[in-house]
Amino acid sequence: MALGGLAAALLNPAFALSYFLSYALPEESPPDWLAALQDPLLNAGLLEIGSTAVYDRYGLSYGAAWFLGLGGLVALVRRQWPAFTARVRRAWAVLVAGLSVVSVGILGDYAPTSDIVGGVGFVLTGLGFVIAAVGSGLLGWALRHDRAVSSVEAVGVAVLGVVSMVGGMAVVGHIPSGPGLGWAAGAVFGGFLGFRSPLKGLRPRKA
Repeated sequence: MALGGLAAALLNPAFALSYFLSYALPEESPPDWLAALQDPLLNAGLLEIGSTAVYDRYGLSYGAAWFLGLGGLVALVRRQWPAFTARVRRAWAVLVAGLSVVSVGILGDYAPTSDIVGGVGFVLTGLGFVIAAVGSGLLGWALRHDRAVSSVEAVGVAVLGVVSMVGGMAVVGHIPSGPGLGWAAGAVFGGFLGFRSPLKGLRPRKA
């Protein structure tokens, strides 16, 4: 899971910049921090002006990183599943469903050559991020309600999806790398810690 999140985070700048270079629109421009990386990445041969093929390759690479992170998350949740209450299970189901829809959307957006299929993939990606944000909110509430989890941890889980969407778009300005930035960071953090909290060592709330 951490490896997938780290790969997605590292791909983020070049992936987003390749979009801005491939689809140059007057009303769109990369944030200042991304723009500062443009020339070094161009000089390194990692970007190409006007190349949609390069952009699609980054999209597929990003999708592979996303699938890797999602697979690790599913494996981690599966190991902990018997310890979860029904409420926590339902929240996890919504969250994983949302992240899965994002994965399918990314694949549909960048794998086919058809613009129509790609458009459907883009819509699915956005829808998946919304579902995942709902799922993270439900999970934060369920973990705090059913388990001995601190308020800080519960709030962190609950707001992850919304912060990733809003903050990611403000920082990166590109879909899916913007809304996916918080999830990538969460995958790195959760993967390295093994989700010690709130997935490991949880105690049922005392009556």
